Amino acid sequence: MTGETMKRFLLAAALLCAAAPAFGQAAPPPQVLYASAADVEKAMAKAKAEHKGDDTNTVEVIARVGTYPLQLEYRTGATAPSVHTGQAEMIAVTDGGCTFVMGGTLVNPKPNGGNVSGTSVTGGTTYKLAKGDTIMVPAGVPHWVTGVEGGRFVSVTLHMPMAAAQ
Repeated sequence: MTGETMKRFLLAAALLCAAAPAFGQAAPPPQVLYASAADVEKAMAKAKAEHKGDDTNTVEVIARVGTYPLQLEYRTGATAPSVHTGQAEMIAVTDGGCTFVMGGTLVNPKPNGGNVSGTSVTGGTTYKLAKGDTIMVPAGVPHWVTGVEGGRFVSVTLHMPMAAAQ
């Protein structure tokens, strides 16, 4: 190779290496800024049809801006308690009800992605949530859906990045 050919080869290789990370990234999900009542009902019907059991939470995204999904969550029984280490969570109840424990100590904590899950919560504050209620869970705070009432507990949730209080 001549000196000029080598320079062009190295320049092309450098440009390809610089662009390589962009080739491996998935496109971000599309924005969905509006969900009609019919969209929410459709998401609830889909979640109900795909629900795998009383100890599971079936999630359907109903709107999204960037990395912030607005989710419909469908439960028919108690699910494992959790702590979101880097997110606060807003929960708005759209159907059914539950006993909701927030605060206290997570029992048998185990890392689960960006969260920590456990088997129960001790020493938290108990709330009776019903259709129309809204509750905010700060980042780093244990919370637990238990005692589902009315056959199901359906909520709309939004997780917001936030450092846990020290």
